[in-house]
Amino acid sequence: MPRLRATDSGQVYNIDLPELKVTRDQDGIYVLHGRGHFQAFETREEAFARKKEIDYATFR
Repeated sequence: MPRLRATDSGQVYNIDLPELKVTRDQDGIYVLHGRGHFQAFETREEAFARKKEIDYATFR
């Protein structure tokens, strides 16, 4: 059974995905989720920068 997290607006995300994904919440917040991560960001650029950091650190 996957681990799920929800944002304040009620969007539900799977944090057990095999790869990281950035999804936009209905309130306009960008959520980075997957591989045990669940982080919210104000901008798309911040979310993708964090995704890149995690991917680089994980797959070196």
